Amino acid sequence: MTDSPSANGVPLRVVVALGPVASLFARCLAPALPGSMVGIERAIVWSGRLTSLLSLLAATGLVAGIARLATLIVASPRAPLSARLVAIPAVTFGCLLLLFASFRPLEPVLALLLGVSAAVVGVLSARYCAARRELRAGALVLGLVSSSGLVHVLARKLTQDASDAANLAAFRVAQWIETLGLSLDLLALALTLVWLQKRSPRGRWLVPLTLVLSGACVALSLRASSPGAGTVSVLLGRALEELGRGQTSLLPSSFSHLLNVASLFAAAIALLDGGRGVGLVLAGCLIARGALDIPIPALLLELSALYLPFAPGAPAPTPAPPPKADAAGRSPAPTSPHVDDIP
Repeated sequence: MTDSPSANGVPLRVVVALGPVASLFARCLAPALPGSMVGIERAIVWSGRLTSLLSLLAATGLVAGIARLATLIVASPRAPLSARLVAIPAVTFGCLLLLFASFRPLEPVLALLLGVSAAVVGVLSARYCAARRELRAGALVLGLVSSSGLVHVLARKLTQDASDAANLAAFRVAQWIETLGLSLDLLALALTLVWLQKRSPRGRWLVPLTLVLSGACVALSLRASSPGAGTVSVLLGRALEELGRGQTSLLPSSFSHLLNVASLFAAAIALLDGGRGVGLVLAGCLIARGALDIPIPALLLELSALYLPFAPGAPAPTPAPPPKADAAGRSPAPTSPHVDDIP
């Protein structure tokens, strides 16, 4: 598939950018405000209204982007059969569940099916694009996030069933499964940071800054339960607890908080400074990470998966100027090529 999406309409970068903003309000800020302090009733009301507006805008943009890309895939004669028979029906199912979730929360079985379908679409796209060198980083991160998302969804379903049945052995198995999902998430984040450090124009100092800021946010949130904690610490602590969704892994909660904050920062860098095509895919994957049973993150991953085959690769390194001859007219000896210059 070599045809690129049309440039008409809202840019895809704007659609993907609505994802972290809507997630911050819907999954962090709005649930953290109630009960955190007194006298903020007006802020709670307006945060709920703003969350509804951002979620509506994000859902509309995601459905429109998915429909546009799905039309291109169906019309392309080079599209693989798996895309026509599996990916397109799966994203259609995700859009229908998004419409259903606007009226009432999804049942656990429907949420599980949504996560499985989104993971299947991501894995198929990653497998299709892994052979192209310029898209390999996006394919690897997409495959890891899709696999970890499936693991997280299964772990949450098993945790819920173990809690209902009071089965301690099943709960232990769910903890190990959740830990495996966090390990895959960590690997996906590490690959994204390495890609940003090499490909982003300002990645050499933005990546270390991301790690420092993430550690500072987590350290500040850990002080939320201490006596006399400040307002910022309390809000950060409650927001990160909501974003973690009560993770039940064997790792401490501070590790999950650090992973969540660093993923959001890395997604923002990949979206704004990481390149035209692969950066958008990396940002969408990190934003949707670990929440494929929620409609908007699931559709964001599916949008990234559908866009990856059309994404322009990262810009090639600028070739060095030819060596100049010395005063005697002799050219210097050729140097060995850099590893990035080898085709």
